[in-house]
Amino acid sequence: MSSVTELTIPFRLPTDPATLEMRRETLITGQVASLNSNLIFERHCELAGLHWALGEPEAALENLGRALRWANENNMVEPIGYLLSLQSATLCYIGQYAAAHELFIQAEAILRRSDDELGVAWAQHLMAREYHLDLDNFMQTLRQAAAVAPVFRAHSIWHAYAESLLAQANAALGLGELRRATEALRQADGLITERNLAWLIPEAHWLRGRIALAEGAPRLAARHCYSGLNAINSGGDLRMLVPIYVTLGKALELDRSQLSAAQDAFERALMASKGRARSLHVAQAYHAAGLHLRRYSQRLTVRARASGYLYEAERRYKVLDLPMPEA
Repeated sequence: MSSVTELTIPFRLPTDPATLEMRRETLITGQVASLNSNLIFERHCELAGLHWALGEPEAALENLGRALRWANENNMVEPIGYLLSLQSATLCYIGQYAAAHELFIQAEAILRRSDDELGVAWAQHLMAREYHLDLDNFMQTLRQAAAVAPVFRAHSIWHAYAESLLAQANAALGLGELRRATEALRQADGLITERNLAWLIPEAHWLRGRIALAEGAPRLAARHCYSGLNAINSGGDLRMLVPIYVTLGKALELDRSQLSAAQDAFERALMASKGRARSLHVAQAYHAAGLHLRRYSQRLTVRARASGYLYEAERRYKVLDLPMPEA
């Protein structure tokens, strides 16, 4: 029987979304009844990873629940820590951070009892990327991402190594350490190119755009965002669509001649948020769109729409139990 790490994204390198969608449909339409129990377990593991990578968290959680029940009923200890860590990451995607934190702790404890160094690294890696970054726990992200990077490098798990570098860049940016963020991103870029990690290219462009924005170069930031959107069209992680559009809007609105394009970017972020977006990204999109319309429009109807967006942002941040950013 294949291991969870051989079946389940994020424990293996994802391919382009179209290929993932084709594989998902093949598994969904397969004749489950004709499969033996081991193959049914593998099918649920793989489906969970596919749904997670495609931004379909509810379906991912459903398949994870079935896989975990099978593993528990058959006294399979080895997969449980990996499955729980992915379940935790998925809960973060929908904003259930308290429940996710408990499962991350449980997953890491199980993997430590099994003396699984790589499994512990996976749990810490996902906690850094999916939990600590969402909660702006940037120092924890830096510590955990830096700690697991050598483990992934030693095991030649290049996509996870690149992800750990991207997480470090993101956290350093959050701390205002732009030089450190730029260096981590430079290392990630080299690895992405060397190992052909196309899935991660949109995230790298997004971070590059945010760094440029922090450095006071909005036109350069916008170019990076457009490159990120093109990378999604070329098979990159489509879950990055909303944050890239939000960053693009923030870059464009700094040029008064680009206000119409900025508004379009924010509206596209909101449209994309109705699909497969991360819950935090949806809240951020409403907040950014509302601020833009309130700042740059005098029309009463538009300002009313701005108030609606900001109200929705506040509501969503409350559901996530996170503070809404200051205006």
